[in-house]
Amino acid sequence: MLPSSRPSYSLSLLPGSVTLCQPHSAWSLASWKQRFARTTSTLVSPAQCLAMRELEEGDMAEGAERAHGYPWQAAMQASQPLLAELPAGSKLTVVVSNQWLRYKLLPAMPPMQSQAASLAIAREMFMETYGDAASQWRIQLAPLPQGDSQFACAMDEALLEAIGSMAEQSGCRLVSVQPAMMHAYNLIYRQQRGLSCLVQVEPGRIHLAMLRDGHWLGLSACASQAQDWPRHLVALLQRETLRLGDAPQLPGSLFLHAASSISLSTAWPALQGTLAEMGWQASPIFTHAPAPSAATSFATPAWGR
Repeated sequence: MLPSSRPSYSLSLLPGSVTLCQPHSAWSLASWKQRFARTTSTLVSPAQCLAMRELEEGDMAEGAERAHGYPWQAAMQASQPLLAELPAGSKLTVVVSNQWLRYKLLPAMPPMQSQAASLAIAREMFMETYGDAASQWRIQLAPLPQGDSQFACAMDEALLEAIGSMAEQSGCRLVSVQPAMMHAYNLIYRQQRGLSCLVQVEPGRIHLAMLRDGHWLGLSACASQAQDWPRHLVALLQRETLRLGDAPQLPGSLFLHAASSISLSTAWPALQGTLAEMGWQASPIFTHAPAPSAATSFATPAWGR
């Protein structure tokens, strides 16, 4: 079968910016290697970034007010003119900020249990934590448990519907809607050996996942300011390492993704040295690289339409 002639694009939604990229899977292998080698030293994503729009505070406040307090509305409005420039029928993947999602690690569900029963249990656990608001969320479970835990994610139905409507109005075919954390996990799961840590730095917040041999151990997050995020990351990492009792088992691998509005390149040398002193071998990851396909991956549509 011939590959689809429809171009593919990835749209990342963050509280302070939206970014439209085209995966480099269509590039030649030589071109990809050359770009990757160059960006490894500069810590810039090798994806072909077509457009990025930073959101002003006024835009975000006005968008939230118009949408009855939805914090993601400004990002949706900023995305519409970017998508309007795409060819009709383009395939679109939307990656959603961790800050507009809720994550949980649930006890692994019995292998023969129905999907409906598993989702019902997951919803109860979300409601125990977040109250009745969770009744309006779409919940997704990772297809297979990872060790003793199963990754679960919840998204407001209103956001999911808004993404679907936006894609339809722009003439794009929505392939999948992916949580930012799982989108990054898909890129590194084959590289995990022993203790590892996945970190995502977004404007105003840091999310951290601890893993061992690809199995989820814990999820945590903390608020951060743009100029102080390396210090906040180190403190969060120290806390989680002690909580899990893994300090004697270091060194481990740490994979760090910083959103486009965060200046990773200037902070990286000092931060990498600090992490090395703590026993972590740190490296940046590029979330717009093509994700591998695997049974444990969330890369197939988390919320397909």
